[in-house]
Amino acid sequence: MTAPDATAARMESAGFLKHLTRPPVRGLLALAFLARTTAAVLPITLLLALAQSHGYARAALVGGGYTFVLAFCAPLRGRLLDRYGAHLMLTLMGAATALFLGLVACSVEFLWPWWTTLPLVIAATLTSPPLNAALRSSWRRLASGDAQLKAVHSADSMLEEAGFVLAPLAAGAAIAILGPRHAYEMAAACFVAVTALYLTAARRHQLGTAPPAATPPPTRAGRPGGRTWLGPLATRGMPAILLPLLVMGCVFGGTGVLVPAYTQHQGATAWLGPLLAAISTGGVIGGLLYATIDWETSLWRKYRLLTLGFTLPCTALFLARPLWLLAALLLLAGLFVTPLFINAFLLIDATASDDTRVEANTWVGASTDITNGIMAIVIGALAEHQRWDLALLTLTCCAAAGAASTLLTSARHTLPPPACPQKPAPPEAAPPTVTPPATGTRTGEATEPIDGTASMPEPRR
Repeated sequence: MTAPDATAARMESAGFLKHLTRPPVRGLLALAFLARTTAAVLPITLLLALAQSHGYARAALVGGGYTFVLAFCAPLRGRLLDRYGAHLMLTLMGAATALFLGLVACSVEFLWPWWTTLPLVIAATLTSPPLNAALRSSWRRLASGDAQLKAVHSADSMLEEAGFVLAPLAAGAAIAILGPRHAYEMAAACFVAVTALYLTAARRHQLGTAPPAATPPPTRAGRPGGRTWLGPLATRGMPAILLPLLVMGCVFGGTGVLVPAYTQHQGATAWLGPLLAAISTGGVIGGLLYATIDWETSLWRKYRLLTLGFTLPCTALFLARPLWLLAALLLLAGLFVTPLFINAFLLIDATASDDTRVEANTWVGASTDITNGIMAIVIGALAEHQRWDLALLTLTCCAAAGAASTLLTSARHTLPPPACPQKPAPPEAAPPTVTPPATGTRTGEATEPIDGTASMPEPRR
C-alpha cells in the first residue's frame, strides 16, 4: 500500500469512528448490543434448563415454538407501534414481557410441567417490545447525514453479529458456573434490566416515532384493499429486499442443526465452536471492510452483488464433507452477511413510508427467522437418519435458488422507485424565471412543481 493510500485509509477509519462516537449514537449502540446479547443468551439457557428436567424433545418443542412465534409476530408488534404510538406500546409491552419472563423463571426453578412453560414463553415472546426495529427506523432521523447513516447501520449490524458470537460463550460460562436453571434466571434478570434502560433511552430519543408528515397519510378507505393487512409488504421493492434474507435464513437454520449433529457423528467436538461461529466471524470482518470502503454504485446493485457473494460459496456446500472445507465456505459466505443486512436496512429506509417504517424493519429479522425454523426442522430430520450428503445438497439447492432468483430479478425488473417519487412536470409552459431550490433541499430530492396559476414561488419555511 502506498503512502497516499495508507493516509486515505486512516482518514476513512477516523471518519467512521467519528460518526459513531457522537451522541446519542454511541449510547444507543451500546444498549442495543447489550439487549441483543442478553436476548440471544435466553433461548440457549432455557433449552438446557428444560432439557435437564423434561428431556431434549420437549425442550426443543418449546424452543421451536419460541422461534416461530418470534418470526411470525415480530411484524405485528411493529405494526402496533406504527398504529398506536411507540411510547405507549413500548412501555406496555416491556412491562408485560418482564411479568411473563418472571413466570417462566418460576416454572423453570420450581419444575412446573413443560406444557405450562410453553404458553408462558410464547406470551413473553409475543409481548417483547421491538426496540431494535424502533431504533433502526429512527437512525435516519438521528443521523446527521448519509455518511453517518451508513456508519451507524454498519456498526449496528456488526455489533449484532458480535453479539451472536459472544452470546454462546456467555451462556456456556453461566451454565458451567451456575447450572442451567440459575443461568436462565440470571439471563432473564439481565434482559429485563437492560430492557428497562433501553426503554428509557427510547422515550428520551423518541425511537420509533415518525416525523410529522407534510401531507396527512391516506385514510384506510382510500387505500387499496390488500394494503390494509399486508402493510409494508405491499410496497414495491419489499419482496426483492426480503428474498436474500429468506435464503440466508435457510443457511443459518440448516447449519445450526447440521454442525452439532455432524461434528458429534465425526467425533470432532473441537470443531463445534469454530464452525458455529464461522458465519458470525465472517460477518464481523465483512462489516468492518464494507464500512471503510467507499463503493460508488446504487444500493440495489450492491444488494444483488452481495447476494451473489453470499450464495456462491454456499452452492459448494454439497462438497463440504471435510470439516475444514465446511468452515472455510461458511466463513467466506459470512463475509457478505453484515453488508447484506446493512443494505437491507438502507433500502427499507429509502422505500418504506413513515406509517409502516417500524413494521418494515421487523420483517428483516422475521423473514430470516421463518426460513431458519423451517430449514432447521428439515435438516434435523435428515441428520437423525445420518443423511449428511442429502442435507448438504438441500442447503446447496437453497443457495442456488437464491442466486438464480437474484440474476433473474436483475435481468427482468427495473429498480423500485424511491419513497417520494418525483412528480411529472406540468404541461403548461415554464415561467420565465427559475427559482433555485431551497438550501435545505437534499440532493436528488423531489421538489414541488409550480402550478400554472402561481407566478411566485412559495416562501421558504
